[in-house]
Amino acid sequence: MKTCISLNILRELSASSKTVCLDENSVLSPSAKDYAREKGLVIYLGGMKDPIIGVSTGEPPCQAEKPALSSTDTKSADDNNVSIDGNALKAIITKAILEHNKPICENPRAMKIEGETVVMEPFTEAPAGQKIGMTDVITEREGNLGAGFMTFEKSELPWTLTYDEVDYVVEGEFTIKTGGKLYTMKPGDVFHIPKGTSVVFGSPSFCKVFYVVYPANWLSQNK
Repeated sequence: MKTCISLNILRELSASSKTVCLDENSVLSPSAKDYAREKGLVIYLGGMKDPIIGVSTGEPPCQAEKPALSSTDTKSADDNNVSIDGNALKAIITKAILEHNKPICENPRAMKIEGETVVMEPFTEAPAGQKIGMTDVITEREGNLGAGFMTFEKSELPWTLTYDEVDYVVEGEFTIKTGGKLYTMKPGDVFHIPKGTSVVFGSPSFCKVFYVVYPANWLSQNK
């Protein structure tokens, strides 16, 4: 059976080295492959002579050079290489799954937000010269879902989402460009944006939008 190496697992394995040796039954996820190429990692599979990703430095593959590891070892004695056996890999995968499934908010609570008390703040991530306001009213301190309001005044915001989002137009004309299409929305309209989508939010005049995001710590997902 093949073992899928996710982005989180690969990030942990390569924390102290750019050369990683995986079990011969390992398969990298698409995001892990992208991460490996972005970071210039050299990935060996089993005892293969040539890496499956990256360019060999001319040194022998780490598994061919190093003795077998115990079930509790995750690194070889040589700090220039990282090697891992099946049991250690299983432990890392289990840890990654537990971290992934861990709730964003440990103690979510029911709460009411008075609309008239919401004060819009300038969005610090907005491009220069763009009049965009944004205020979270539910954050990771209160729930696993986040929510808030955003306003656009003759402005646009290019953005790639690393979280899921639903937008509800409260007032004005709200536009979203994505996938080569322009969507124009009016008050009462709802728009769903899945994680990984690149969009351009905006308004040719003015709009106010209520958004719901998952996870609640949505902005930190973009860092």
